[in-house]
Amino acid sequence: EKRFSKIVNIFGHATMSDGDRGPHGVSLCEAIGAHTPGAAQDANLFVSWTWRYGVRKFLAAIRRYCVEKKLDLKSTFLWICFFCNDQFAWLSGGVNDGVETFGETLKTIGKMVCVLDDFNGAKALYFSRLWPVFEVFTACAAQVDVDFVLMSDAAEALRAVAAGDLKFLVMVDVMNAQASDPQDATKIKELIRTAPGGPDHINSEVGKLFVKMMTRVLFGL
Repeated sequence: EKRFSKIVNIFGHATMSDGDRGPHGVSLCEAIGAHTPGAAQDANLFVSWTWRYGVRKFLAAIRRYCVEKKLDLKSTFLWICFFCNDQFAWLSGGVNDGVETFGETLKTIGKMVCVLDDFNGAKALYFSRLWPVFEVFTACAAQVDVDFVLMSDAAEALRAVAAGDLKFLVMVDVMNAQASDPQDATKIKELIRTAPGGPDHINSEVGKLFVKMMTRVLFGL
């Protein structure tokens, strides 16, 4: 497509040769919408994940979730931050505040699916990253529906776990979780410190939610 002068960069942006957005270009979602009208629409499923995932395993988990939940692929539109966010506006100190914008987006969409690489907190990338844990807690506080899907290897391993052991395996330590952007980390952790119940409450609530959801899977509910 002649309108795009550069391959997607690490921030999920595509540079449009006839655009007015400067060298940083536009988000992939905007680029896809410009390339194929109707392919990008208002999202109805917010995806919580981490940029450190391998693409193939991540996409395979999303596909399996859609199949298992019998979602209509033609009418299911995902909010995935890499594709949808204007990362440069945040990093350059623009008007968008990533933390505030995320919360508004989540509430508007009204449903979240968490893509987990592992249920064992000692191994999971998901629980080691600040943004995903904060996203889940924000969803709970806003009474947004939360669901989850495990990547294939972890999904197989979960079937061999006793339900009573899950509470010892799902470990959340939000204050030791990491974020790529120091400014995000500072702002989110300050919100966590000042939230009712503080970090311990958030660790407990997020942990209990995942134990509950995984227990339902084990019992086929």
